[in-house]
Amino acid sequence: MEDAVNKPTAGRDGRIVVAGAGYAGLHVALRLTARLRHNPMLELTLVDRHDYHQAITELPRVAGGTRAADAVRIPLQDLLATRVRFVQTEISGFDLSGRRMLTGAGPIGWGRLVLALGSRPNDFAIPGLAQRALSVYSASDAERVWAAVSKALDDAAAAADPERQRRLATVVVGGGGATGVELAGELAEILPEVAGGHGLAPDRPSVQLIEAGPAILAGSSPQLIDKATRILSDLGVQVRTHATIAAATEKGFRLRDGQLVEGGVFVWAGGVKAPELVAGSGLPTGHNGRVKVDRYLRVLDHPEIYVAGDLASVTDPRTGHVLPPLAQVALEEGETVARNLDAEQEGGPLEAFTFHDKGFVVSVGTRRGVADIAGITTGGFRPSGSTASPSGTCAAGTQQPGNRGPSCCERQRNWRPGSVPLAAAGLEPAALPGGNMEAGVWPEGPPRWTGPSD
Repeated sequence: MEDAVNKPTAGRDGRIVVAGAGYAGLHVALRLTARLRHNPMLELTLVDRHDYHQAITELPRVAGGTRAADAVRIPLQDLLATRVRFVQTEISGFDLSGRRMLTGAGPIGWGRLVLALGSRPNDFAIPGLAQRALSVYSASDAERVWAAVSKALDDAAAAADPERQRRLATVVVGGGGATGVELAGELAEILPEVAGGHGLAPDRPSVQLIEAGPAILAGSSPQLIDKATRILSDLGVQVRTHATIAAATEKGFRLRDGQLVEGGVFVWAGGVKAPELVAGSGLPTGHNGRVKVDRYLRVLDHPEIYVAGDLASVTDPRTGHVLPPLAQVALEEGETVARNLDAEQEGGPLEAFTFHDKGFVVSVGTRRGVADIAGITTGGFRPSGSTASPSGTCAAGTQQPGNRGPSCCERQRNWRPGSVPLAAAGLEPAALPGGNMEAGVWPEGPPRWTGPSD
């Protein structure tokens, strides 16, 4: 006898609305595209504040000046089928009982809603942090970081005192997770190379990485942590662990033990939380405001609403911990949601979500990286012309230090299915109309990419 919980609720209202065009939301929209051809009654609407998808996993490269911001902004018009309705607007709230999403373009009704709204930086209520530290969560954020770094180098060059030069040319990164490690590595490798262009000696810039916990890359294997720490040390990054930031002041980061960490640019990469919009939505939330879901990724007590990506609070039964906000997790959740929406239209059973960890890959600098894949830890230099960057975000070609020319991700504006690798966008070609699997793209999906997912 079929499990009653596994039976789909009435899903014959053909209006499916996907809120958010990040990794999870865009994946759902692309997977459902094929259904549009076979079901003329199905209406698929994608809503986002931007008219582009952001390859969030590439932001440390933008913030480190080794990749242009437009390279990680991928126009949605190049990805979506003509029958997918796209609405560019801000979402302001939800009328759950009326099944309407409130937006700047007016209310949008749904039969099924997919919430893939991503996350926002979590400052953990540290005094002054939001006002005095830059974040790395969007392409625009990353642009601001590199602009601030460039200005700091100019200011340092204008200073007469060598010690003042060093202080102004110091970038302090708060948060030793994957995003913080990747950003620190990028900056440490590139700053000595660009210092001369600002009239500054190459030994003046420096990078500090501040982590509150006992080690960087928390939750990773000791071997991977050791390899990453050694690469950062080789690049000249000063890594400080057990260093909790108590406040961000005009002079710098004040640590809990009273020490002051000074610098010219301060960046916060210490974690994310749910968008503020969700807090007053009436949806059940858990840690960091993430929405609680059942095993089919439906909101508890709201089976007509699915959640995927950073916003979903999904517990891994193997560990008992909530899955982290990573792109690989978002893509797998998006796949399950798409299958379940398809099952509802067909009247079939729903599929419970199961996470399949494909590994953990982190770039450390422009040429090196570390990885835990299939129980094997590795790290070191990436060979010239390799088909995958250490961060697992670019499927063909690599960009060497100092190379400001187009990278494999910078041609996405002319993207068409099968024309260029899609790993930078967090997408599999098989998800796209007419797509096919190319050499260099992981056939079973991307590795466990770093950074926030949506």
